[in-house]
Amino acid sequence: MRKTIGLLTDFGWRGQHYIASMKGVILNINPEATIIDVSHSISSYSIIETQYILTSTRKYFPGGTVFIIVIDPGVGSNREILALKTVDNKFFVGPNNGIFSSIINSEIAECVKVENNKYFLHPVSHTFHGRDIMAPVGAQISRGIPLNEMGPPFNLDEIVRITLILDINEKNKEISCTVQYIDAFGNITTNVRLTEDNHVASSTLYFQKDSLVTLIQENQKITKGNFSTHYDKLGKGELLFMRGSTNYLEISKNQADAARDLNIKIGDVIKVVL
Repeated sequence: MRKTIGLLTDFGWRGQHYIASMKGVILNINPEATIIDVSHSISSYSIIETQYILTSTRKYFPGGTVFIIVIDPGVGSNREILALKTVDNKFFVGPNNGIFSSIINSEIAECVKVENNKYFLHPVSHTFHGRDIMAPVGAQISRGIPLNEMGPPFNLDEIVRITLILDINEKNKEISCTVQYIDAFGNITTNVRLTEDNHVASSTLYFQKDSLVTLIQENQKITKGNFSTHYDKLGKGELLFMRGSTNYLEISKNQADAARDLNIKIGDVIKVVL
C-alpha cells in the first residue's frame, strides 16, 4: 500500500536541492511513497506560520500520512526530535520547538523522542537533521515501523507550546488577536476562528454581513472596512474583512496587498472592533 508523506520546510526556492536530498532519502527507504510538498515557502524559522499551515492542511490528508516538518533553527543543539501519532492515525516528525502547538494533547495517541540511530542516515550532519534524521525516520514510519522503535516515550507536558494572543472582549465588541499568516496576495489571516454563520468561536460576537469593522494596529493607526463574503463586493483597493477558506478572520484588499499597505507582519498583534 502506498503511503503519503507530506513535507513542510522553510528552505524556499533556493533550497530545492535540500528538499530533493530529503526526497531521495525517503524514496531509497520507501520507493512506494507518495511525497507531497505541503509548503517550502514558510518564512525562515517561523513557528507561527508552520503551526497555521499544519492546522489548515492536515485534516485533508488520509489516515496513515506522515508529516515531516523541518523548521529547525535549533538544529545541532540539544533540542529533541519527536515523532508522534494522533488519534486520527496521522504521524508527525519534527523538532520540539513549538511546531506541534496546534496539536492538543487529547489528539495525541503516542509520542516518542527520536533517538534510535539505527534508523538515521550516516554520517549525521550537524546542520541537516531534516535529511539525516527526520526524512529517514519518517520514511521508516511510512513503511509501518512502529514509533516505539524510534525511541522512548516522551512526556506530552514537555512538548513546547507557543501561545498566540487572542483576547475577546464581548462587552466592548473588541478582539485582540495575532496575525498568523500572510499569503502571496497580501491577505492577512488572524487567529480569530469563525463559524459558518460568522460567529466568533466560543463567543457571542458575530460579524454581520456588510457591517463596518474597525482595525486598530499597535501604533494606534485606525482603518475601517466592511465585512464581506467575497472580494469584488467592494471596489478595487478597498479594505474588507471576511471568513477565509480556513475559517479564520482575514483582512484583505480587493486586488491589492493589504499587508504591505498596512505594514502588518506575521506575529503582529492587532485589534478588531465590531
